[in-house]
Amino acid sequence: MDPGTDVTIRLSTARKYRFFRLAALCLLLLPIGAYATESRIEQEVVLSARDGLTYLLSFVGPAAAGSETFQPDRISEILRFVTGAKDPHVLYHGGTFNGAACAYHEIDIRRGLDHILRLTYNPDIPAVAMMPASVRLAYWAEIDTPDNALPKIWEALPASETPQFFKGVEHIVNSPDQHSGAYFEYDLYRTLILMKYDGRDVFISLSRQKNVSDVGKKGVIVGPDGNWDYLYTGQAGVSYAGLGWVKSYMYDSYSVSFYVATEIAAPIVRLGVFKWMRAGWAGINLARPSHIFSGLERFAESFKMLLENPHLADAAEVSRVFASLKRLSDKEQRKIIEGCLVEIEKKCRLERQFSDDYLKALSADRYYIDGLNEAERESLIALAQVKKLLGGAPSLELMSPRPKSSDAE
Repeated sequence: MDPGTDVTIRLSTARKYRFFRLAALCLLLLPIGAYATESRIEQEVVLSARDGLTYLLSFVGPAAAGSETFQPDRISEILRFVTGAKDPHVLYHGGTFNGAACAYHEIDIRRGLDHILRLTYNPDIPAVAMMPASVRLAYWAEIDTPDNALPKIWEALPASETPQFFKGVEHIVNSPDQHSGAYFEYDLYRTLILMKYDGRDVFISLSRQKNVSDVGKKGVIVGPDGNWDYLYTGQAGVSYAGLGWVKSYMYDSYSVSFYVATEIAAPIVRLGVFKWMRAGWAGINLARPSHIFSGLERFAESFKMLLENPHLADAAEVSRVFASLKRLSDKEQRKIIEGCLVEIEKKCRLERQFSDDYLKALSADRYYIDGLNEAERESLIALAQVKKLLGGAPSLELMSPRPKSSDAE
């Protein structure tokens, strides 16, 4: 055999190996629920509605247009789309934006806009309490107000004829992906708009990713995703045997969320979300509309359940409960977190997701608690509290100790 032929074969085999590994990785990084959406027919919204989305995104980010130039009439078509009837067999999207794919998802929440804003944009209630399946941590790093604090937006209801704007930067750490286990940390430029449309109150939330995210890190979903039990290793990579080396990123993301009051007598708010995303590894964008839609479904399922839950019906009382958590001492916080550690360990053993040595370290070494910052502690305690309010077991997502071996892969 010619030596050159042998080299060619070996190179060809290596290329095939890389190809199949890449193909496996592409599947790995897709959200687990994405496959159910593949049969949907993808359909872009009409041009006039798409123009409204582009117009809205011009009001978020460092070069955002001034609120004094905002013209509500320019988003009338997209608002008509959001409030109109949809074909359940169609996956709607807003077209690509700066190379990012898009998906649209909507839900009807049987609560008034006042109730929703009191629970989701309340400075006393951490974001994880209402979005436990989507975020680990979310807080406003900057806000364009005199006291640099998020105002109580619900106090401005009913909305005036003159749209009100609130701008800032939000810091996000999301929850582990359902398939790869990767979680990301990044900043979002945010703009919030409260306005009137056709005599109804409308709240619009805009976001634009500030920079490429930090490298994805290995997280673990312990048990069913709906239990919101997550472990965070702090190690770069993905939580999948043989592919732990993958360095993934969220390159870019945008969102436009509409909260439109559709009924007055029996309060119902239509929440419609357009989200664009570029994410993957080695500069390769793996995000597709069906994948993004799957992530929106994951968010919406728990979000709707929490906002409609009778145990959280008194928003003022819920706010008082969470505000009281900020007065807990360091000792009290540690007691709550450590009190849940045994249950988490039991679930890990049942799921057989870690080695015995790793689980012993999880129980014996609690030094990681000392490494949590104030916002991380607040988020951990808030998740435990919302589970308690719902009547469930006081299970808790935890920052796991960083193992010295490859046990977490």
